[in-house]
Amino acid sequence: MNDLAVRPAETGDIEAIAALAQARPYTAKWSARELSYELDRLDSVFLVGGAAGKVRGYALARVAEKDCLLLDLAAASDGGGCGRALMSALTRAAMARGCARISFEVSAANERALAFYAKAGAHVVGRRPKFYNDGSDAVLMDLNIP
Repeated sequence: MNDLAVRPAETGDIEAIAALAQARPYTAKWSARELSYELDRLDSVFLVGGAAGKVRGYALARVAEKDCLLLDLAAASDGGGCGRALMSALTRAAMARGCARISFEVSAANERALAFYAKAGAHVVGRRPKFYNDGSDAVLMDLNIP
């Protein structure tokens, strides 16, 4: 995916991001309306990965002082590099805002995401038993920013 570019999300991206959020497993399933509110929040980091004029993925996070909370990250397909590019861009954006870490939770049932984040350097810091509707635990993770 050599032509992939990561940039801040824009109003024209919202419908495609919402469709992607609905189509991928384990996403937060944000609606277009909810996502559009994020564009105006000063504490949001809302990124989109795209190529050939199409949204291929997104990352949405919020910043509070030295913490960046990753709310959702999804790519249209697995293994194409979009998730890595988004995570890298999110890390740079969090660093630019003075954050010391990115924190997030992942369903214990989402083994692919757990491996992805571990490979990115994140580590497990806790667990919330039976947190999700399917009964799976939430695995709490942090990615320290150098």
